[in-house]
Amino acid sequence: MNTEFTLESLIISISIILLFLLSSTLIKNKIEQNEIKHEYKFINGLRGLAAVFVVINHAPFMLTNMGLKNDNFSSWAWIYANLGSFGVQIFFCITGFLFFDKIIKSPNIQWEKFFEGRVRRVAPLYYFSSFVVFLIATLYSNFDIFNKESLMTVASMLTFNFLDGPSKIGGIALTPLNSVTWTLVHEWRFYAVLPLIALTYRSRYNKLILSTALLLAAVDLSMSTVVCWPYFLTGIIAAVLHQKLTYIKPASWPLSIIALCIFIYTCGTKAPEGYGALRFALTSCFFLCITLANPRALHAQCLNRLSDISYSIYLMHLPILYLTFKAASHMVDLSTMSKTAFWSINMIAVPLITIVSTLTFIHIEKRFMSKKANTITVAAGTAAAAES
Repeated sequence: MNTEFTLESLIISISIILLFLLSSTLIKNKIEQNEIKHEYKFINGLRGLAAVFVVINHAPFMLTNMGLKNDNFSSWAWIYANLGSFGVQIFFCITGFLFFDKIIKSPNIQWEKFFEGRVRRVAPLYYFSSFVVFLIATLYSNFDIFNKESLMTVASMLTFNFLDGPSKIGGIALTPLNSVTWTLVHEWRFYAVLPLIALTYRSRYNKLILSTALLLAAVDLSMSTVVCWPYFLTGIIAAVLHQKLTYIKPASWPLSIIALCIFIYTCGTKAPEGYGALRFALTSCFFLCITLANPRALHAQCLNRLSDISYSIYLMHLPILYLTFKAASHMVDLSTMSKTAFWSINMIAVPLITIVSTLTFIHIEKRFMSKKANTITVAAGTAAAAES
């Protein structure tokens, strides 16, 4: 795989971002602004961009993930993969930040209601998207689903992938349909330890425990290939700093510039591996700078709209991309089509993703947002990561 930076990859990435922002105007009358409410507007913009980054990551690899080979797409710039991993890491940071911010402000959290709210917030859309994935795979496998491989995959899907499965239904690989759902396991694990985190925060030994956690993160990052939990820790630290360092607001511009430079280096160069120690340090510095700077650019309404539907974008973009390419296959030969045709199909999918995500947000997500179980009511990270 050719991993050099190309002007083409930069132009394509920017074009997809701009097209999503433009597509958000299609839904401005469908959902109220900032339907998912919390006091940190910069989080909205960051979440909306993170969802788009994940889409950019998956778009170039649709043919490969569908098992097709096209010699016109023999090389990819690493900006695509970097944007995707960066977006996921930012989601984890956002989750840690918002939940721990609520722990700081809410000494008496009703944990039963909290977990009820988490299930109501995360599960409905996940199971809907999983049903869509199951239905697509079933149809394209000619209903050849009554076998051990398919049943094990369904069991894995029903348990949010806590049960490891072959990820195939009827011989159809689910990689191009639901490869994003691996992050939900990490989200649920974080939810599970939140009561312990809250207890630790109010302990007299909290500084010692935090120092130990940082040391463990450093060791884990140096020894493991993919490590996710330290990003939640970054969000926790950011929440503490945000509460204590309100005086840093005059430094908003310098911090914003530093964050932008980190972003360009992280996503525009090959040096920081996707989930290594250097990437963790860079992403953490970026998030801390954004948290303390509170850039006005992230308050934009177009980003707010994308933020509201970010969970739907996250879970629904792959099935939509898949079906879009399947529809296109009736008009063009996917294995020989030009690069221009390939990216045109991806661009056509962007407004479809926006519209479908808006519909699932309105008719599924909103219906299950509990107004009673709102002990913690903040907005979504990777998986509706933080609102009831």
